Amino acid sequence: MLDCRRQNIHRSKLPKPGAIGHIVGLSTVNPRRKCIVSHYPLCDNVLPYSIGIHTVWVRFLDNGEFARFSGIWFEDLP
Repeated sequence: MLDCRRQNIHRSKLPKPGAIGHIVGLSTVNPRRKCIVSHYPLCDNVLPYSIGIHTVWVRFLDNGEFARFSGIWFEDLP
């Protein structure tokens, strides 16, 4: 039996798969481009720098492009 308490999630809140929103705060991405959360990576844990998944894969609705961003840059649409 495993006694590990650490789970494969980051302390920050991740958006749910299928959530529609946009990427804010990055100068490389137009904040008006709508995207949908496609999936989470299997793992982006590189010890000791991270303790779990904190990125999401999004698909932009205008051209179908897939990109990976930190979950803090995704903002749900109202």
